[in-house]
Amino acid sequence: MKGVKGWVIGLLLLWLAGAFQQAVAFQISAGGVGPDFPLIVVVTVALFFDRRSATVFGFIGGAIRGAIAGGHMAAYCVTETVVGYLVGWFAGMEFEGNMVVAFVVTALATVSTQITFLLLTPRGAILPYLAATIGSAMYNGVLAMPLYALLKRVLDSPRH
Repeated sequence: MKGVKGWVIGLLLLWLAGAFQQAVAFQISAGGVGPDFPLIVVVTVALFFDRRSATVFGFIGGAIRGAIAGGHMAAYCVTETVVGYLVGWFAGMEFEGNMVVAFVVTALATVSTQITFLLLTPRGAILPYLAATIGSAMYNGVLAMPLYALLKRVLDSPRH
């Protein structure tokens, strides 16, 4: 997913993810576990980007997430930029992506992002935060699967 088509689709999805994070995420949360729509989009779209594009896309996703949260802008930008870079690096390994890969990569990215975020912005209660992180990782992974399938179908091939 290189070129203008990939960026237009990616930025549109990121804009929609920001709107969903603001309007829907709280309503579909269960037991303190909710989705992180911008992170889901960053990871899933980064699976179709090269490393450089995925890094920039991660930064944009972090800026959107930080703006929605109303604080810790630098922490969101740093964590999602690093995730974009790592997922773009992973995607460059010439693997055949599928929905299971999208689930695993999104879940791992969620855990690593939340742990890094914890280190950058310390919290009081660490165990409940880590439990919610694992739940969010599963939630995000499940939501990434249909998004990946849709992107693969719309773009026909992850290398376009």
